[in-house]
Amino acid sequence: MTNLTDAPVLRIEQRSSQLEYLISDGTGAELGRAVQVAGPAPRKGLLGLAGSGLGDARVVLQVSGTDGAPLFYVDRKGGCPVAIVGSGGDVIGRFVGDVAGTSRAKVDSSRFGLPGAGLVHRLWDARDRPVGEVAWKVKTAQAATALEVLGGVCVDMDGTRTAEIEVQERKFKDRYTLRIPPGLPGPPEPLRTLVRAVPLALDLTRS
Repeated sequence: MTNLTDAPVLRIEQRSSQLEYLISDGTGAELGRAVQVAGPAPRKGLLGLAGSGLGDARVVLQVSGTDGAPLFYVDRKGGCPVAIVGSGGDVIGRFVGDVAGTSRAKVDSSRFGLPGAGLVHRLWDARDRPVGEVAWKVKTAQAATALEVLGGVCVDMDGTRTAEIEVQERKFKDRYTLRIPPGLPGPPEPLRTLVRAVPLALDLTRS
């Protein structure tokens, strides 16, 4: 039976203005959910149109399988790397903004095989060693004050593509589709879990 940790396709859909997500496979079968378990709740209704109101507050998501048992947590606080934490409380790794990589992507997006790449994050292991990178294709949003993320690719430190991500950003109910390239078993741990946490980590940094 396919589960959240080995499915070749993950679809992650925010259910409302709140930090609640349904996770399914490529056929639409539910694999799990992600829900907020710490931090202030985002604004609701019309107030949410002016932004989530979360600012730099610490926010934690719990990612669980269909049985409700936690698999890992995504822990974000403004100004800090997003921590990916195991169900037992041990840090698996971190999702980190990469200023140097972002500058490189703007001038050499061919490194990632992603024309239009303009934003880069690094994936660190629990000892803060780089184990992967994520390059995002972006465009200037209509308000011209922010970047709209269109999609991305994950690579290991050898440049091997480990996942592709489609992004549909909306005012509420963002959607992400993560695909492991055909023929690949997926990266080893900790990169395997970190890659699957990337869409949620990105969503929290933009909430």
